[in-house]
Amino acid sequence: MSDAHGAPPRSAPVTTSDVLTLQVGNQQLSGWQRVSVVRSMDSIPAGFDIEVTEKFPLTADINLQAGQPCTVTIGGDLVLTGYVDRYTSMVSASMHTVRISGRSKSADLVDCSAFIGDKDHPSFQVKAGNALSIAQAIAQPYGVTIQSLAGNGADVLQFNINLGETCWEIIDRLIRVSGFVAYDMPDGSLMLARAGTDKMASGFALGQNIEQGDIAYSMDGRFSDYEGHFLSVVTYGVGGELTDTSAGPIYHDEGVPRFRKRFVVSEQMSDGQSLAGQRALWERNRRYGRAQQFNVTCDSWRDAAGALWAPNHLAPISAAALKLANASWVIGGVTYTRDENGQHARLILMPVEAFSVEPAVLNPLPPLVQDVEKNNPTKPQSSDLNLPSDTGSQGGGSAIV
Repeated sequence: MSDAHGAPPRSAPVTTSDVLTLQVGNQQLSGWQRVSVVRSMDSIPAGFDIEVTEKFPLTADINLQAGQPCTVTIGGDLVLTGYVDRYTSMVSASMHTVRISGRSKSADLVDCSAFIGDKDHPSFQVKAGNALSIAQAIAQPYGVTIQSLAGNGADVLQFNINLGETCWEIIDRLIRVSGFVAYDMPDGSLMLARAGTDKMASGFALGQNIEQGDIAYSMDGRFSDYEGHFLSVVTYGVGGELTDTSAGPIYHDEGVPRFRKRFVVSEQMSDGQSLAGQRALWERNRRYGRAQQFNVTCDSWRDAAGALWAPNHLAPISAAALKLANASWVIGGVTYTRDENGQHARLILMPVEAFSVEPAVLNPLPPLVQDVEKNNPTKPQSSDLNLPSDTGSQGGGSAIV
């Protein structure tokens, strides 16, 4: 297992006390009574929420302000680099409570508007590049580094930013086109990768480290047949026969015990049929994976080798009482908690198919009239278009190109 995948280095042995320390400037604050640190594959950014009361003082003074840079460590391992979002101080007759919450550096990508280049001279167009290079250029003004374990991603000939779009809205489209997942790294960077490409040293077993576990097997969201289409209408000939050419392949889910049909419309025109098929396959895989979700609470924040549980890592599961034995599923999210009930790790695990990436195109509408002509099975004859002449006249309209 590599720390590049989001698991901090195994520098701290299992017996080391997992003290959570918040560092802001020169202050190192520890001794928190309530701790929650969340890392997930389904949401960006990672976040923390910690609390202490004067009844159990952690330091003589807590001198910090919202907006300051910070780091969060557990034992000797860095788990989050970002900013303090909120500092809340509450006073009552019996105690004084301080609560601090924050998020990783990628919070600015989620919150802030996208542009390219210098903040005083922003640009909104990229002439050429790839998914990784464009994502890096969009993140650069906000001081966020983006890395990839799966290559550069899709090539992009030209890319335009719509005014008001957030950085994450654009990055999300780029990684979907490339088939990547994205998650926060402890150093505040964003990692692009394939789902389930690394493993923890150990997993979860009843009678060993599972304190509480539950699993739901669902069928209501699954279908026997998935048929992809890139148009939401079908066409018929003069005799009523079906002449539709927009259909992609049909994918079957053999685990569904009765006939249940689902048409999947890819909602675009460029690269129509191939994307329609990809969307149908994605629907099948993701619905299969999300129909099996294992929620587990265990007694340690670390695996058997001393590494903190981390997203996008496969972990073995042995829980025969839950009809789950000899499985190896992906950690979709982990929450490190400590409160009056003790110290626990709460995790969500699902099959790797649950993290299949929804296929997409960067431009849902074709940029060229020629592309409309090529991909439109119901295109009218040019004699039927009745377009205005492009010779020009006083008060006439302009030609569409």
